Amino acid sequence: MHQVLYKTMTKKVSLADIAKSLGVSKTLVSLVVNGKGDAHGINPDTQERVREKIRELNYEPNALARGFRMGKTHTIGLIVSDISNRFFSRIARNIEDHAWNHGYNVVICSTDENIEKEKKQIQLLRDRKIDGLIISTSQEDAAYFNKLADAGLPHVLIDRVFSDMKSPNVSVDNFGGARMAARHLLSQGVKKIALIAISPVHISTIDERIRGFESVLNEAGITIPPEWNIQAPFEEIEEVIKDNLQKFYQRGEMPEAIFTLNNNLTSTTLKYLRKLSIRIPEEIALIGFDDVLYFGFTRPSISAIEQPVDRISEAAFELLLKQIDKKSIKPHERSVFLPVDIIIRESSVKPLRL
Repeated sequence: MHQVLYKTMTKKVSLADIAKSLGVSKTLVSLVVNGKGDAHGINPDTQERVREKIRELNYEPNALARGFRMGKTHTIGLIVSDISNRFFSRIARNIEDHAWNHGYNVVICSTDENIEKEKKQIQLLRDRKIDGLIISTSQEDAAYFNKLADAGLPHVLIDRVFSDMKSPNVSVDNFGGARMAARHLLSQGVKKIALIAISPVHISTIDERIRGFESVLNEAGITIPPEWNIQAPFEEIEEVIKDNLQKFYQRGEMPEAIFTLNNNLTSTTLKYLRKLSIRIPEEIALIGFDDVLYFGFTRPSISAIEQPVDRISEAAFELLLKQIDKKSIKPHERSVFLPVDIIIRESSVKPLRL
């Protein structure tokens, strides 16, 4: 005869179970669990009996429900366009570290540059009663976030900002960084320059980088031809860059240099230039906005504008934590504006012509 064993599910212990086993009210048990026994005059011996029963029954409080009661869930949201982008993944890693050190967890969402998806994610996180948000937005203007500010939701905008916003924010000198890239390319004697941006171009970082780059070219009397001013939709980066580079190559009308506006664009451009066996920098110089670790190890190594990721993350978390803790933020502290730097490597330095 074979004996069949059945594994039963253990019922999770509730506050009501503890109260019933002790012959006290659920409210009394709840007050002890939340550390409010002394404030409500509950006898120390009774409190100890409750704590012993909690240990005996292995009671595990529902952190989310407790957060609702206490007014804090110790959870924040981070919303970015694409967590696979190395810039945003580094931001996320740093913010996670800061949050963990202060007793917070982080929920991370990617919007894919979709405005409606972003709004739904914000609402979802608000419904979960997160304590605050850090957002790199795809919105066209500040209206949506001004409403969040008026509603008193702690939040910080990073990377992408607006001129008329009420939100605390952290950004970098995108305009100045792009000017650095343009001046460097002109110093290499190039005049035929292509620009590859990601759309939508209303995003502040993209708009500022385009304007900064073109301002230097305009000062030098150089205009980027329409066919070399490429805008790749977020979902079609690979296809758009591949198709345009192939067209340049087949027509025999190649630019002398390419400036890409984020690290994904830089990596994809490098990939398809190599597939076409185009020599960098001899035939085409390449420089991108936003440096990533492996740019220093490729052959050739890739020139890039470097953003201060650590400082962006730290400043954003500090601004958010002040709001959560209801500490005052002085007017001049609400907008943090950080400098960028240029790292010149092999990809953008044209060989001397003897």
